[in-house]
Order: sequence, then C-alpha cells, then structure tokens
Amino acid sequence: MSDGRIDLSGQVAIVTGAAGGLGRAYALALAARGAAIVVNDLGGDTRGAGTGTALAEAVAGEIRARGGRAVASADTVATRAGGEAITRAALDHFGRIDILVNNAGNQRNALFEDLTDEDIEAVLAVHLKGAFFVTQPAYRLMKRQGYGRIIFTGSQSGTFGNPYRANYGAAKMGVIGLMRVLVQEAPPEIRINCVMPNASGSRMGAPGEDRVDKDFIAAILARGNAYADRSAPDYCAALVTWLASPACNLTGQTWSVLRGHYARMFSGRTAGWAGPRDGGPPSAEDIAAHVGAIGDAAFWHEPQSGIDEGDIVRAALDREYGNMEIR
Repeated sequence: MSDGRIDLSGQVAIVTGAAGGLGRAYALALAARGAAIVVNDLGGDTRGAGTGTALAEAVAGEIRARGGRAVASADTVATRAGGEAITRAALDHFGRIDILVNNAGNQRNALFEDLTDEDIEAVLAVHLKGAFFVTQPAYRLMKRQGYGRIIFTGSQSGTFGNPYRANYGAAKMGVIGLMRVLVQEAPPEIRINCVMPNASGSRMGAPGEDRVDKDFIAAILARGNAYADRSAPDYCAALVTWLASPACNLTGQTWSVLRGHYARMFSGRTAGWAGPRDGGPPSAEDIAAHVGAIGDAAFWHEPQSGIDEGDIVRAALDREYGNMEIR
C-alpha cells in the first residue's frame, strides 16, 4: 500500500443484506479491492417476507464475472443458527473472516399506536438480534486471528427520529448501543464502527406505503430531492470500504452519509449544573430554576464510555467544590 491505495487482497468479507441497494454496493466495492465476499441475503421483500437464493446468487455471480471470489448465502440473520451458518459459509469457502458488514434490514412502518407484536418483533429480530447473531461467531474468530473489522448499521430514524418508524428507530439505537459496548471489550486490533447510510435505489430507502399516511408521503416528496445525483449507494460504499480496511485506525464511532456529505455522529453531555455541595438534594423547583444551565450546550463533553462519563463528572465536581473527597 505504498501508493496509499486500499488493498483488501487475501481478506474475506461477509456482507449481510447484500442482494441489492447498499449491500450490493458494499459487496462489489470490497470485491473490487480484492476481498472474497460472502453475499448474504434472505431474498425476501423489505418486510422480511419470502426467501430465496436467486438474489444473493446474482450478486455473487456478478462478482465472479468480474474476476472476484464470492459465494451466496440465503441464511437468515434473525436466528443464532442462521448467524452461525453465515459464518460457516465464510470459513468453508475461504478459511477466515476479516470483515463483517451488518447491513441486513427490513421495515414495517406504522404509527406507534398501531404497531403489532409482529411488527415490533420482526424488525428487532433482523436489525438488533441479527447484529448479535452474526457478529458473535465472527467476533470470536477475529479474536483468535488477532485482526478484524466490524461495521454495524444505524439510522437517522433512531438517532434523530422519523415518523412511523418507532420499531425501526428503537432497533437502530440498540445497534449503536451494542457497538459502543463491544468496542469497550474488543482488543485494539479489532476496529468496530457504525454507519448511518442514506441512498437512493435502496430497498430500505423509501418511507413505504405500509399504513403510512399518504399526506405524509406527499409532504416528503414535495420537499424535493436536491443533490439526488449524490445519493447513489456508491457514496456510502466508499466510507464502508475505508472502515473495512487496515487503513482505518478509528473505532467506536458512528458515521453519517447523506447526499454524499460525510459526518461523524456522537453523544455528548452538557457542562450541566451540580447545585450546592451541602444541604442535600435540590428540589424540583431548584431543577426548574436551573434547567437553562443544565441544558446549555455552549460547552459539552463527549464521553468515550460510561466510566469516562463518571470521570468527567468527578472532575467537574472537583472544580466546583475544591476537590472535596468523601471518606
């Protein structure tokens, strides 16, 4: 890599949900850099209904036609057995796993009060449980190998919220929580990140017609699609390719791609307010009187873990109260 080019020759990647849209773009981009690909896709629709190998096999065949190595997998991510079968496909055909891109998804859009048990479970099973079931066996192998790259998929629907997607948004925020915990446990040679992709032409990209108010869809469409030429899945694939490579030296971060615009997303805490040192807890009226200071985002911290937040708070209290120890 003396010329700076990212080279994935000899590496093996699993891409879930890889039969179309974003997943297909990821698989093709990684293969173009030399990686062997397990093209995993259940072969159903965006609700998760239906199965079949034809969609995954079409992308695997496309990679092979370009001179790459690829195998199709139609195993589900939504069960532990399915996750283990996807991992086995990589080992049986290519002997190792270097890269895992958790991209499989489904959606069942409806108003919050109309979501059924099936709507909730179906989405959590694929997005959140699927992230556990595929990542666990792959992560164990990466630890034994002493190397790995894991990429999870979040969404603005979780981080910022979008109507009609309470189940989807909750699952996606769960994925970010999973990533943040796993990165605290992982050895440094395993880099773990999360992407929040937006792209046209993705099976997951449309608001959907399923029990969604038609006026809402019309209002979204009326806003137009400025910079649509920058919304192709390849814009997201460029970021994922870097995150999947040895060149990526960052871990535990969430990255947004929207209309070809890249940004890092993070959780922060304001400087806040501590109240008096003595006299017991503040009253609800004290909180109301100081809510402006509590919520003032002029100065903020970005904790890297729960332990880090504790250290930040202790340092703030030391500054406020003069480093008073409780003994």
